[in-house]
Amino acid sequence: MAEDDDGVLPLPSLMEAWRPPTGGKRSLRGGTLRIRSGGGKGKGRGGSAGAPMLSPAEARAKLERIVRKAPEVMVKISGKQRGAKHLAEHFGYISRHGKLEVRSSEGEIITDEKRLKAIAADWDMIDQAMNPYGKERPTSMSMVLSMPGGTTDAATIHDAVQAFARAEFEGQFSYMVALHTDTAHPHVHLTVATQGADGARFNPRKADLHHWRESFAHELRQRGIAAEATPRRARGHVQKRVRSPVHHLEARTAGQGRDLDLNRLIEERAQAFARSQNPERRVEDVLALGRQKQIRGAYAEAAAALAATGKDEDRALAEDIAGFVADMPAAVSRRLERAREIMIADRSSAAADSPSRKSDALPSAESDKDKRKAPDRER
Repeated sequence: MAEDDDGVLPLPSLMEAWRPPTGGKRSLRGGTLRIRSGGGKGKGRGGSAGAPMLSPAEARAKLERIVRKAPEVMVKISGKQRGAKHLAEHFGYISRHGKLEVRSSEGEIITDEKRLKAIAADWDMIDQAMNPYGKERPTSMSMVLSMPGGTTDAATIHDAVQAFARAEFEGQFSYMVALHTDTAHPHVHLTVATQGADGARFNPRKADLHHWRESFAHELRQRGIAAEATPRRARGHVQKRVRSPVHHLEARTAGQGRDLDLNRLIEERAQAFARSQNPERRVEDVLALGRQKQIRGAYAEAAAALAATGKDEDRALAEDIAGFVADMPAAVSRRLERAREIMIADRSSAAADSPSRKSDALPSAESDKDKRKAPDRER
């Protein structure tokens, strides 16, 4: 964007739409202060007061990536390992028992399982030495980092993850990196020791996870990959998604006489809502509608501001924003969406099966006929 457009972006409403998710302050110091995201009210990424907001050029680039649907990165905590044995088993898994290379935070490339077991023992020994009260706690924490299938080659993902790990953890927490390419899409396993060299504990919060997504996306963009790390809210997804633990619980309880059938529960609740005489929306449903209205309004404001500049590239981006907003998912829960389908089906069925449908048309025709004959009767 040209310098004379500095007043167009960033807009406060857009910065609020992009605001990182709440749910816990960052607990880890990070090495990527060079990355900034819209933080509104004088707060930048990580909630630190005084951090600068996005520049006009940064805001425009981010807006273009979002509305043109750049792939969203994935950073997920996949598990915790407790003790040397459990950690050694995990290292065996990510190395495919010595078939794959594992890279350490010290730059060592390892394929020997004995060496991996020795590192697991070292991490456990350090953890126990810093745990005088013998509390039950994890020795390490594992993460999986990836991109949607088919969007990025494995080597680039692997390189970006290593750069990400260096920026975030080097000099503070030991870590191990392993690339897997034997699934539907390449992904990287990153295992971090929970006991830091400076005595700190690796205990990430929700804000840390979002920060890591931004950091990973930044490293991919540095390597020519259009990657983004926006909150779901910024893309119009205002309803809470079903968390992985719920799916895991459903799988574990299946066939044990205590099935947790999510689809059945949604169906039952949707039918109850659709056929209630006085259906009431839950508070969370009303709030979701309000949230998406604000999100849509923020993008509409940005589109109007860009269209008003009269520049071809700005008008093109404004049109892309309009299409992006039009494609946003419905701001209703699965229960309400299903309830709507049930109500529509019930009305259609009632209209088709009603015996009065034919008679409703007859009185009108007979009435017209009677009106035509009325003068004769009067005569």
